[in-house]
This record gives sequence, C-alpha cells and structure tokens, in this order.
Amino acid sequence: MNRASMWMLLCCFFLLSGCANPSFPPVADSLSVVISLDVKGETVTFWNADTGDKIARWNIREPFQGGALSPDGRTLLLYGRDLDRIYRYDLATGKLLREWKTGNGIVSAAPSPDGRTWFFGDSTRRAVIVVDRDGNEVARLSVGRSPMTLLVNRDGTRLYAIDFQDERASIIDVDRRRVIRSFAVPKFALGGVVREQEGELWVGGHGSGNKVEENIHVYSLQDGRLLRTIPAPVMPVDFAETNRGVFVLSHGSNTVYQFSPSGRRIGSVSVGANPFAIEAAGGRLYIASYDSDEIIVVDEATMRPLARWKTGDGPLQLLIREGR
Repeated sequence: MNRASMWMLLCCFFLLSGCANPSFPPVADSLSVVISLDVKGETVTFWNADTGDKIARWNIREPFQGGALSPDGRTLLLYGRDLDRIYRYDLATGKLLREWKTGNGIVSAAPSPDGRTWFFGDSTRRAVIVVDRDGNEVARLSVGRSPMTLLVNRDGTRLYAIDFQDERASIIDVDRRRVIRSFAVPKFALGGVVREQEGELWVGGHGSGNKVEENIHVYSLQDGRLLRTIPAPVMPVDFAETNRGVFVLSHGSNTVYQFSPSGRRIGSVSVGANPFAIEAAGGRLYIASYDSDEIIVVDEATMRPLARWKTGDGPLQLLIREGR
C-alpha cells in the first residue's frame, strides 16, 4: 500500500470515528442555563438564564422524548420510548460519555439526590428500573403500564411512580427496593410535586376525549389517601414550587396558576400555545410552548411575561442547571 492510500484510509477512519461519537458545543460549568428539549426538531437548546442569550444548540438526530440532569449538573441524559439506550452527555465538553443499553420503552427518569442511583420508568417491561451510576441494573420493580411521572423525596428514601394509563401510583422504598403501597389515581394522571412539609403529593392529569382533567388531586405522602382536589382547569400537567407558592401549568387552557401553600389560588397568567413544561429559578418561571416553539419567561412576583425565547421545534421539556 502506498503512502497516499494509507493516509486516505487513516482520514476515513478518523472521520467515521468522529461521526460515531459526535461532539457538540460545550456549556461551561460556571453558567446557569435553561435547557430546552425540542423533540420535534430532535435538538437540545441551551440558554443563559441570567442574560437570555442562546449558548448552543445540539442536533441530536435521535428520536428522544425526554431527559434528566445529574444532581451535580454535569451530565445530561436523553431517553425515548423508541430508543434502545440512554445517551449520556458531558455538558462541559459536549461529548457523549456513554450509552446505557436499557432496551426500548423508557418514558421517564429521575436520579437519587446523591447521584448514585437512577430510576427509569419502563413502559415495555411495566416497571421502574433501578440503575447504579455505572449503568448496571440493580433492581426491577413492577408498577403500571406507563410510569411517566417519577418523583423522589428530598432525602431519596421514597420514590413515587405515577402511571399514565393504569389509574394507580406506587410508593417505593428506595433502600429496600420494593413497592410498599399502591393507590388509585385518575386515568391519564401526569405530573406532580412532592410537598414533604405538608405531607402531600399533588398529582396532575391530562384526561382524554370528552373527559379532560380539571383538578389537581392531593394525596397523603404516607398512605396515598385522597385528601382533597384543587380546581386548575384545564389539564394541569406540570408543577414548580418556590417560596412564592406552587405554580401549576394547565396545558389545555394555556394557563399558569399560582397557589398558596394551602392550595388557595392567588394568581394566573396566560402563556403560549400548547405548553407542556414549567420550571422555576431565580425568581422567574420558564414555560415551554410546544406549538409556538418558544420559551416564555414570567416574573414570579408579578406573574407578568418578561421575554420570549425562540427555541427549536417542539419544546416538550425544560431543565434548569445552576452555575458554579
């Protein structure tokens, strides 16, 4: 083989290697960022939370449907029902770290507070999969057909798995890795917030057909008893809690409601078109508007919109990473 042919082969090898392990623009650890998961465009868009400047857009080119951040804010995980693996990216370098081959069907993800354990809702195996920090499965806990909402309490001892289809939620003892109680929730329950000081689990819902969900259902954290319902029309599907109260995004009415800790409605604002996700940080609310491809920034104190950021196609989920 002559020298020119050898160099051509080497160049092809490096090009193919680069395609197999793509590297994206890095996101510095020092920056506080709002991360938009744009599922229609298969992109991830990063915004500077302080200035509103767009930092980067990653073209993933995989049909992901959701994501999660490691507790230290350094690693982004992407998953999808039709993907047979979970992709893990280092934000500081933009590089793919490793793929966890879970099989398809993953519909939700949540880390333990210490980052040593990951929980994945698996609709194919109708289970919550417990995975260690190296990607090894350590437990599989039977729940409903579609555990789309996973919520972990502050100290990581309890996991609440809310099923979208089977009208039930499960309370999981994390240390013993077992389901200790199940209780009824409305069909198509979606989204929620653990309120430990009040001993409550607030659960939202989508509804279907001519029976859309109008209320938040409030359950006991201890035994799953229904304590009361709170009107939040229509389709309350995502939640964010701050020292100003509980903010609830109602997807069907394009509305964010503000509730006091006791559940009294104290404010609201109309936002976006077909919004699916809300996050809160630094006195601001961030809402993903799926149909208008934008993030709407709202002032917590006044409930007035401050800005609109044009993001990728179909923002379905938002994540917040605090800078260091």
